[in-house]
Amino acid sequence: MIVSRGRVFDLQSTFRAGILVTAAVWCSPALGMDEAALSALLEEARTEMKMPGLRAAVQLADDRLVRAAVGLGDVEAGIPLDNVIGMPGGSTGKTFVAALAMLLVEDGTLSLDDPASKWLGDRPWFSKLPNADEIRVRHLLSHSAGIGDYPGRPGFLFAMVGRVLRHGSAYFEPEELIRFALNRKPLFPVGEGYRYSDIGYLVLGRLIEAASGRSYYELLDERILTPLELDEIEPAVHSVLPNITPGYTGGARNLKKDGRMKLDPRSEWTGGGLTTNPTMLVEFYAALANGRVVTRESLALMLESGYRDPADPEWRYGFGVFVHTPSRSYGHAGLWSGYRTHVAHFMNSGLTVAVQTNRDGRVDLESIVVRIARLAARERR
Repeated sequence: MIVSRGRVFDLQSTFRAGILVTAAVWCSPALGMDEAALSALLEEARTEMKMPGLRAAVQLADDRLVRAAVGLGDVEAGIPLDNVIGMPGGSTGKTFVAALAMLLVEDGTLSLDDPASKWLGDRPWFSKLPNADEIRVRHLLSHSAGIGDYPGRPGFLFAMVGRVLRHGSAYFEPEELIRFALNRKPLFPVGEGYRYSDIGYLVLGRLIEAASGRSYYELLDERILTPLELDEIEPAVHSVLPNITPGYTGGARNLKKDGRMKLDPRSEWTGGGLTTNPTMLVEFYAALANGRVVTRESLALMLESGYRDPADPEWRYGFGVFVHTPSRSYGHAGLWSGYRTHVAHFMNSGLTVAVQTNRDGRVDLESIVVRIARLAARERR
C-alpha cells in the first residue's frame, strides 16, 4: 500500500541509488559476507535512523543465506527482534500477484492482451472505471491503465476515520476501495503513462479470481507459497494478524490491546496483503530470478514491459517490479502503517537483499540495501 504520491518516488529511489553500488556488486559471480558484519551494519543504520528494530537477509548467487536482526521487536515488552516473526510486507506483495498472473498466462488461462472487460465486464462497477473499454491485463500489471488511487483521497480518509470511531478498526472490501476510482477522467490513455495504483491491483485481483475460478489466496498458496516452501509467509486474512511484531508510527505502537490496527490489514488484499520476513522475500526473489516461479521467458516479460518515460529512461515499472536499467536490478518496496520493507535483486551478481523495520515514516531502507550490497562486495575482495 502507498499512502501518498510522494511514496511512489521512494519505491523508485533504490534503483536510482543502485547506480552508486560498485561494479563489483553488479559483476561478481559470487559474493561473501558474514552475520557479524551484517549485524554491525544494521545496528549502525538502526541507530542513525532511530528504528526500534531492523533486520535483513542476503541470498548469494550460490544460494548461501546470511541474515541478521538487531534492536527490539516489541519495545514495551523489551523483546528483541528476530529473523522469523512476521511483519506486513506492504506492496512487496504485488510481485507475488504479478507472478501468479504470469503463471495463468503460461497456463493459457489468461492472455496479457485480454481486455479486462472479458473477465470483469459483468461487474456493475467495471464500466465506470477510467479507460474501462481499453484496459488490458498488461496495463493493470504495469500501472499503465490510467487509473487513480485511494490513499490520500479525502473520501477514503473520512470513511476510514468514521469506521475507526465506530468499530475500532476500518475494514474495506476491495469493491469499496475500487469505488474511489469510478466515474473519474483517465489520468492518461492506456499504455501511454504510469501512475502507481493500489486500485489497479485490486482490479487485477478480481480479474485473476474471475479467470481462474479460484480465490486469490488459495491459488497463491497452491502455485507459489507451498511449492517454494515459503511457509513463513501468511495471507492477511484476519483482522488480528497472528505471529507479527508490533509496528511503530511516530513512536506510537500500532497494535491496540486486542491486536487490531486502525486500518484492518485484510483491506490491502492484492495491493500487498502478505505478512513476511526478509528471508522469505529473498528466497522468493531468488527463485523468481532462477526460473523456479515462472519461466525465464515470463520473467523477461515482467522486466521488459511497462511504460518507458522518455524523460527518465533509467527506470520503469514492469509487471509487479521496479526495474533499474543501469544497475540491472529489480525489486519492490512496501509500506504498511508501522512497518517498512524493501527487496532488490541484482542480476549480474545474483545477489538478493531484503530489509525490514518495525517503524514507518522517513526511513531510508533503500540506502541500507545499497550499503549491504557494498559490504557483500567488500567482503568478497
